[in-house]
Formats: sequence, structure tokens, C-alpha cells
Amino acid sequence: MTRQSRLWLLAAAGVAAAVAVIVLVFGYNRPPQFPSLYEAGGPTVDASVAFVEYDRHDCVRVLDVASGDSDEIYCSQWVWIEGWDRHGKLRVNADGSGQSLAIDPATGGVERSSDSVPLLDRGNEEDIRVSAEGGRVQLLYRSGDTEVVLIDVECPRDYGFWHLGVTNDGQWVWAVDSEDRLLLVAVDASSGPWLVAEGINDPAWK
Repeated sequence: MTRQSRLWLLAAAGVAAAVAVIVLVFGYNRPPQFPSLYEAGGPTVDASVAFVEYDRHDCVRVLDVASGDSDEIYCSQWVWIEGWDRHGKLRVNADGSGQSLAIDPATGGVERSSDSVPLLDRGNEEDIRVSAEGGRVQLLYRSGDTEVVLIDVECPRDYGFWHLGVTNDGQWVWAVDSEDRLLLVAVDASSGPWLVAEGINDPAWK
């Protein structure tokens, strides 16, 4: 073995040792992976999910969960989603004005919202619980006296679930993780967890 080869070997060994130390000290590992709802033959879920795509302008998009397709329906300098109303329109607050707008996702029509039209409830969020301990994170759902483990993953220390809800039909729990991935799992853990979309933050389900 030449002197240069020995130096390369020593350098490689040093890098490997440094990586091993980082793993031991910081507990680094990759975020958990989940099968795609669309590529892995997941169930068809009839729902619409509104979310904001942040760029030079904030643009509201609506994702059709059944197909995985999303459409842009409204853009402004600053947008905050309030939720869906009972007429199927999306209520947003735009430009920090405090004015609430109602957007029809089918036509793109925008009008001032009416406070007499209530928003849909997000559904039994108090029944969802996140547990993080010993390098594992669990997402749990309580139904009556029974608590079901929906997701149980080994993960990095900074991994977690930030936005949670139950679909309006009561059949699914949705969650956005710290990687901005939208996940879906049946309330009885019989299906999922499924990866629905990436780049999602605080969605509004309908």
C-alpha cells in the first residue's frame, strides 16, 4: 500500500469515527418514511384540503385528496385560512385587514363572508394525543374508553406532529408532521398511515 493510500484510509476512518460520534451524541437518524396514498394503492378518500403555499405572494390551494391534484384559487400578499363554511366556501383573512372573504373553490369567486354562515367544526381534536419518549413518537386516538395507537415511529429528537384533526366523516385522523408532510390514518388504525402530500402547513379539511 502506498503512502497516499494509507493517508486516504486514515482520513476515511477519521470521518467514519466522527459520524459515529455524532450519531451517538445527537441521536441523529432520518425522519420516518410513509407509503404514498396514491403510489402504494391506498384507499380513496373523498375530501378537500385547503392550504397556503408561501412564496413572493401567499397562494391558497385546494387539494383533492381522492386524486392528489391541487388547484390555486386565490393569491394575496398575506393570507390566513379560517376554515370551510357550511356552504362549501373557504373563508380566508387577506392582507391583515381583518376582513373575512369567502372563496368558492369551484368558480374562484370571491365575496365578503357572512358571519351568519358558521364554519365547519374540525372534529374531535381533543381525542387526539401525541406521545414522545425515548426516541419514539406516537399518535394516539381515543374512542370511548379505548385509546388506539395510530402511528408509532422511531425518529430524530426534533420530529413530531404539529397540526392535527379528524375528518368531518369521523373516519380519519390527519396530521402534519415537522417535515411539513400531510398524513392520513384511519381512526381504528386499520388503514395507514398514508403520505398524502408534502409542503403542507396547517391545512383546512372539508
